[in-house]
Amino acid sequence: MPKYLNIKNWNRKDHFNFFKDYDNPFFNICLQLDVTKLFKFVKDQKLSFFTSLLYLSIKTANEVQQFRWRIRDENVIIHDVVHAGSTVLNNDNETFSFCYFKYNPNFKHFAAHVSRELKDNQASGGKLDPQDFRDDMIHYSVLPWIAFNSISHPRKFNQIDSVPKIVFGKYHRTENEIKMPISIEVHHGLMDGIHVARYLDLFQNYLNDSEKILTFK
Repeated sequence: MPKYLNIKNWNRKDHFNFFKDYDNPFFNICLQLDVTKLFKFVKDQKLSFFTSLLYLSIKTANEVQQFRWRIRDENVIIHDVVHAGSTVLNNDNETFSFCYFKYNPNFKHFAAHVSRELKDNQASGGKLDPQDFRDDMIHYSVLPWIAFNSISHPRKFNQIDSVPKIVFGKYHRTENEIKMPISIEVHHGLMDGIHVARYLDLFQNYLNDSEKILTFK
């Protein structure tokens, strides 16, 4: 069950109150991740690059507490765990649907769950299935066709939204590395650039150590 954060004694109380009534309180950071070691490992082990990347990302989100904070009415709640909701390409290669993946710290179990959900989605014909009522997740998108350096998201300004949004782009090779763009968009009332930096540093560490983390036990 989510817990309520004590706003009265919160060191971000003033920041939260300052940003919460903005029409657009989100800020976005884009940069290049080094996915060289992850790419090599999943290729050698014949693993899904998407599933492996998603696992490391949602694992990181669960370990950086600000990524589990959400705004409900005038309150801030803290989820014990957050899950992944991602766009996936439908069989027509033109449209997309939303798939939802429950986080499991065990990569083997998480990967099996993702595989089942993707197969079920394809079998159903790729229903859109937006679940706007849920805030216990991170919203993911994947743009494997574009090595972007900036991005923006559609917004409904008549409803409260504090769910972080993460986008992965097209990976590309340099002389010695494989780089991939990432966009992270978060609510400024809940976190600052320093918290996104902590997420990115930890995520990059996990990408560098992917062989150890993703090896089936």
